[in-house]
Amino acid sequence: MAVMDHLEEKSRPTLYRSLKYWGKKPHSIWREIIEYNTNYKDIVYDPFAGSALTFFESLKSGRKPVVADINPLTLFIIEVYSGNYDMEKLITRFNVIKNIVSNTTLYRKNYIGKCMNCGKTIDIYNYRWSGNTQNGYSYKCPFCNNVYTCKESIEVYNEDLGYWKPDLNIASFQSVCSSSLKYFGSDLISDVWSSRNLEILSLIFNLINESDSDLRLPLMFAFLQTLHLTTKMCALRSEKTNRPLSTSWGRPAYMYLKNRMEQNPLLQFERSLFEKNGVIKALNSKEEYLPQYTFSQDIDDIDRVDGIVMLENSKVINGFNADFIITDPPYGPVIQYGELSCVWNCWLEKFDPKYKLNLQDEIIVNNYKGYDKYLQDMTAVLTNCKSILKNNCMVLTFNSNNTQDFDVINKAIINSGFNIKHKFLQKNKRSSEANVSATSNMSISDYYFVLEKASVCVCI
Repeated sequence: MAVMDHLEEKSRPTLYRSLKYWGKKPHSIWREIIEYNTNYKDIVYDPFAGSALTFFESLKSGRKPVVADINPLTLFIIEVYSGNYDMEKLITRFNVIKNIVSNTTLYRKNYIGKCMNCGKTIDIYNYRWSGNTQNGYSYKCPFCNNVYTCKESIEVYNEDLGYWKPDLNIASFQSVCSSSLKYFGSDLISDVWSSRNLEILSLIFNLINESDSDLRLPLMFAFLQTLHLTTKMCALRSEKTNRPLSTSWGRPAYMYLKNRMEQNPLLQFERSLFEKNGVIKALNSKEEYLPQYTFSQDIDDIDRVDGIVMLENSKVINGFNADFIITDPPYGPVIQYGELSCVWNCWLEKFDPKYKLNLQDEIIVNNYKGYDKYLQDMTAVLTNCKSILKNNCMVLTFNSNNTQDFDVINKAIINSGFNIKHKFLQKNKRSSEANVSATSNMSISDYYFVLEKASVCVCI
């Protein structure tokens, strides 16, 4: 078995664009690699499943995926897309939530204004900030059918609505610095949002939890898309971009931005449900792109379901044989996946305790886990992969500006009993967040390692 190099990435279907996940891989390239190296109904394993791309592309190819990740976002995404939903009922429930939120004093005093052109009532889309100074706001008037940016400031109104809010302490996170914590206002993750945004989010979250059981998953999916885009970490785009209603959380860190955009949580929730990368279009995309599937979290069910997803440490998984393995492990210290996911997971675990993230199990390099531990853990995962792998070939992707990261991953490969049969640099269409600090060529690329079982294992 082998792998074709220099493949061309195709445009992502909406189901892959609907939720931010750091370092997403090119789905079409991975599917070609899976199909080239496997046969129909073969088992494809991924011990670092991330955004669940291997799971979905294996299904798309008629293979059986077995994937694992300690991050519950993987399980959540797979569970959401496994369901069938009454769209009319979903839209009706959203409208109820919108009506309740928009009629609170908190929302009306902060996010309702008058159009500067026609004078009619409008919803404010966002506020623009420079430090502690409000520099205006933007909105789209439904009557004028135009977007306006007003330079006036509006007094902030705060009110405690009394609903649950996350209280995770992030002071020990490597992905946040002391200066950002100072500007956020505390060591708690709750303060990455402004007080008014946090209160509105907590109300929306409560209303999602009160929804019928068949609607909670897709509503929570839209809520997750809302969370990071309503923080103090969202960039204020330059006027040259002509995107006054759009923002992003683009850097892999909890970074307070002086020049930032404070998005309206209710409108962002609505956009996360209805717009081009929203949940409804993602669910429609899923219907067109994927077969209907069943899944289990128990490897013993492998013969009874279409796929397996395990919320487990991939160093100890066994009980099956894989025909092929493809994976994208953490790149040393490049991205602190678990920490960054807490902006979603602190709410997701409250939504359902089964979605619990155990950061202690993460294989990463940070202030608490050095390269020796990373080498030990990666060797354990790859050794486990070798024992699971029925055939001779697996593919691993990797990239970093740091030669030490490559040295360690090479040692882990050799120590686990693999040889590097082939290695090539694959360009992608878009930059990965994993490589935002890389040179222009590196930032849109990954190295693909084709591994084969060594006849003799040599530890270094």
